[in-house]
Amino acid sequence: MPPDDPLAAYRSALMREARRYAMPATVDAPTWQRWRRRLRARLRQHLALPAQRRAPRWSIAATTLHDGYRRSLISFAGASDEDIPAWLLTPAVHDAPRPAVIAVPGHGYGMNELVGLTAEGAPRATPQGYHQDFALDLARHGMVVLVPELRGFGRRRLAADRDGASTRSSCEALARWSLLLGRPLLGDRVADVLGAFELLRGIPQVDARRIAIMGGSGGGAVALLAAALEPRLRAAVIGTYFCTFRDSLLDQRHCLCNYVPGLLRDAEMCDIAALIAPRPLLLIAGTDDPLFPAAGTRAAYAELQHAYRIAQAGERLALDLFAGGHQLRVTPALPFLARWLEV
Repeated sequence: MPPDDPLAAYRSALMREARRYAMPATVDAPTWQRWRRRLRARLRQHLALPAQRRAPRWSIAATTLHDGYRRSLISFAGASDEDIPAWLLTPAVHDAPRPAVIAVPGHGYGMNELVGLTAEGAPRATPQGYHQDFALDLARHGMVVLVPELRGFGRRRLAADRDGASTRSSCEALARWSLLLGRPLLGDRVADVLGAFELLRGIPQVDARRIAIMGGSGGGAVALLAAALEPRLRAAVIGTYFCTFRDSLLDQRHCLCNYVPGLLRDAEMCDIAALIAPRPLLLIAGTDDPLFPAAGTRAAYAELQHAYRIAQAGERLALDLFAGGHQLRVTPALPFLARWLEV
């Protein structure tokens, strides 16, 4: 009888090469600082990130007033000087400067899905999908919110990825192009979000010392990497993504945009998340999420707790493991962000 997995030996050999930059077990502070510098540098190389830049140019196209917030359609220059559309939400009553959050969309129909609009831009009566309009909840709770359109979603899809279904946004063709050109799509998305962070720092209504990031699923991947690479981000909320690579991306089919060549050779997901310590980090996961299984989430979280203990910041790390599936819950995020952003 042939083995169930004829490539089992090969897979085992590959895994022995993984995590060359795993978080150190020592509590020696200099060792940890060296490790953090090296892993951050390696992440930037894997993602093919451009050099840091100043706040991008931006402009406002239109502003409308809604229940508890103002919504402005803006445009800002991305890492490759491409104009990136975004929604900027500001509390209706704002005593500047206010804390802010970058709300990162995941797979779906883009930035509209986070702010109560259909793919075509019409108002929706109720939240839909796993995002659940979480950007609106943040704005109504007194935070400035920036929702950038990520490359491959919504208005920034390739023609080859437009399948006619308004509620889907594939990015397979764009991801293939990016990988063959040596620039992973995930890296381009992180670069755009880091540009959004610099934009927020220059907005008068925003307190540059109180900017957080939140995203779920594919948006959670971007938010995790951005928070790991940008130490000035005050806090992070990662939903429906945190797990082990072995139990998620390597165990089942995911969109090609999730894959970064060579990444696992240097680090598992918990190692990347450990770069956020000692800053506040909330992880949200469903016990029945088929894409990011709870067993992998628990295993990764147990290792991540080690990093926060070494940083003497155990109270700043939290896991909301709720009974449900692939769903981003804003309920635990609101008090978490209110506490750490001093809303």
